Amino acid sequence: MAGFAVIDFETANEQRGSPCAVGYALVEGLEVVSSDAFLIRPPEFRFESFNVSLHGVTSDMCRSAPAWPDALGRLTDIIESRLVVAHYAPFDIGVIQDACALSDTPYPELRFACTRQISRCVWPELGSYSLPDVVSHCQAGEFDHHDAKADALAAAAIAAAATRAKGADSLDDLIDLLHIAVGTLHEGQYVGSHRPRSMQGGHGTYTAVPRNPSEGAVADPDHPFYGKKIAFTGGMMSMTRQQAQQAVVDVGGRGISSVSKLTDFVVVGGEFHGLLAGHEASSKLEKALDLREQGCKVELLDEVDFLSVLSPDPPNNCLIR
Repeated sequence: MAGFAVIDFETANEQRGSPCAVGYALVEGLEVVSSDAFLIRPPEFRFESFNVSLHGVTSDMCRSAPAWPDALGRLTDIIESRLVVAHYAPFDIGVIQDACALSDTPYPELRFACTRQISRCVWPELGSYSLPDVVSHCQAGEFDHHDAKADALAAAAIAAAATRAKGADSLDDLIDLLHIAVGTLHEGQYVGSHRPRSMQGGHGTYTAVPRNPSEGAVADPDHPFYGKKIAFTGGMMSMTRQQAQQAVVDVGGRGISSVSKLTDFVVVGGEFHGLLAGHEASSKLEKALDLREQGCKVELLDEVDFLSVLSPDPPNNCLIR
């Protein structure tokens, strides 16, 4: 039976590109044959107390850990040519992308799949697809959530349970049965894993979040986005996400790739119209709503509101007025 490798990253701060630990599990015939975890010195050596409170990995623990290029080399040697699996793969593969960008390290060549996506297909009746909730549904036992090795083993258990639930012989067979396209990372490009019906969801080649203002742009200290951290979820109808992120940078804000307690705004793209009325939310929107319940001041904007705040006079090629 075909094997696969499960990975799970923990990060030092609110940025995806700050890996401080990675756990892995190698699976053959739906049985774990090897698992472990190791620490990483993140490209930007900055640890946020919120992240440390989740996973317990401190700056002192990582001070002498291998830097990202060496850690990535070690991980790819372990994975070899196996299919890579993670629970919410866009985050874990995103960690690799962003850490490579920060350290000027070439992307590894990977094929990957997502157990969260697989779980949605196999168990559509679940109310939540968080790692603990899916593990509980699979009756895979208790585990230490946010411990990198424990999370990797939990995702491996989900992949095995989903494969058995559908009567497939291997995870590869299950992915074929569910008509899921395996994601790829290679030569500086990212193509997400998706089902055919989700191809309209804006998946495609990954581009890094813009950091530098456009030529001639002048930041405005009085602009509502000045100095603010802004995340985007859902496909934008009026412009590409990178164009929206660039527009934020040009007025003095910062586009970010993930949602944390330090996020100021989450922009819900027109593709997800109606989500705030109770439709199925993206993981970023779920995180933002959870943070708001905890008292964090994360403001939600739909695409029309975002454009209104960004500029009272939208560009001529804007589709939303």
